[in-house]
Formats: sequence, C-alpha cells, structure tokens
Amino acid sequence: MSRTPTDECHTPRAGVCACTGSRTRSCTLAWLALLALSAAGWKLGGLSPTPALVAIALAATLLKAQILIDHYMGLRHAGWRWRALLAGWLLLVAAVVGSPLLIH
Repeated sequence: MSRTPTDECHTPRAGVCACTGSRTRSCTLAWLALLALSAAGWKLGGLSPTPALVAIALAATLLKAQILIDHYMGLRHAGWRWRALLAGWLLLVAAVVGSPLLIH
C-alpha cells in the first residue's frame, strides 16, 4: 500500500511537527512568539494611537507574518526567490496599510 502526502502529514515523528517537518521546539517557540506579539498588539490597541505606536504595531504584524511564513508554511528553507517574493508582499501590504495611518 502506497502512502500519500496526507498520510505523512498525519504521521508525526518524535520531536518533529507533523506537517512542516520542523523541530517541535522550534514550532513551540514560534507559537510562543506569536502569542506574545498578539498579546502586545492587543495591549497597544487600547492606547491612543500615535505614529510611534502605529509603527510598532505594523512592525509586530510583519514579524508575526514572517514567523507564520517560516515556521507554519514551511518556507524557511525555500529558495531565495520565494522568500523575497513574500517579504516584498509583506512590505507592500505594510506600506499600503501604514502610510495613511502615519501621515497626518
């Protein structure tokens, strides 16, 4: 009986994430970083917006997106073109979202 990619995805190995193949410790640290960044964003959301807070929130969002791309989409070891494409997309989105908020 041959195995399909979905079979492999649901067959975890000790110390390795089932779908991405990353080390479990790395995935746990990524999850904790996402949790901390989300909590910080929630806390910042309760403050009155200033350009500095907007910049911090956008930076935290970019960092969260990069963690998701690297650890959960499994693109940490992808070719530089894929990484550059996604990094460019993140910067474009941040510029489109952030520029109206930072300009008064």
